[in-house]
Amino acid sequence: VETLVLGSSHTFNGINPACFTSYTFNLANVSQTLYFDKRLTLKYLQKLTKLKTIIINISYFSFFYQLYDTKENWRDYYYQQHFGIKYYQLPKFCVEDFAAFTAYKPLHCFKLAFNNFIDNNTLEILRNGYQPKFKQQPINDSLGKARVQLHHLENRTNRREEIETDLTNFAEQLKTSNIKIVFVTTPVTAGYYKFCNKKILDQNTNFINDLCKKYNAVYLNFFEDKRFILNDFYDNDHLKNNGANKLSKLINDTLTKH
Repeated sequence: VETLVLGSSHTFNGINPACFTSYTFNLANVSQTLYFDKRLTLKYLQKLTKLKTIIINISYFSFFYQLYDTKENWRDYYYQQHFGIKYYQLPKFCVEDFAAFTAYKPLHCFKLAFNNFIDNNTLEILRNGYQPKFKQQPINDSLGKARVQLHHLENRTNRREEIETDLTNFAEQLKTSNIKIVFVTTPVTAGYYKFCNKKILDQNTNFINDLCKKYNAVYLNFFEDKRFILNDFYDNDHLKNNGANKLSKLINDTLTKH
């Protein structure tokens, strides 16, 4: 692996390693936070002897919360069970650390049992870590507004300083290892970004730009990029396969010039 992609579903479904000239792997996942981006990378960094570039996803909500704060906090136990990465606020000992039945919730486990323990979502994931989406979901201003409002409900303003400090430390460690950092904000529809809080967007942009100056990183912000049309999107804030290929080629073109 020469280029590693991190992030939430925005990059999990939005960046296709097959479009890169360097050997690229997508380590993003649904709802994956910067906290786990950092620790997954550091866990495997010594084994990634050819790693040159890391792509770090910065979404509108990246500095809003930790998984621990949300209804998807069961994912914390997923990282503990499968990667040995334990979120620091979890209890020192709990059954969820060991039993998939408790981490994934009983109802989901029963559904898996009746499907020979095959999760259909995982079948969509390619060997390079990318999960393409092909069929477009309904896209309109009403759904875009609802999506932004959902993210606002999860906004824990007290988390911002903690997450910024952790990301700064991650950037410092990557610089020490001579790994190039590329921050990427994936495109969204107008029906999403028009409802975003400009103050939050400015905070995000200013902070990442400061990191770029300090650590000689690159920030590729496609958030309101007009090159992406409605047909490129899966829903209001995710790309489908053709849009992901377009974004991936644009990122690759930039990387090859630096």
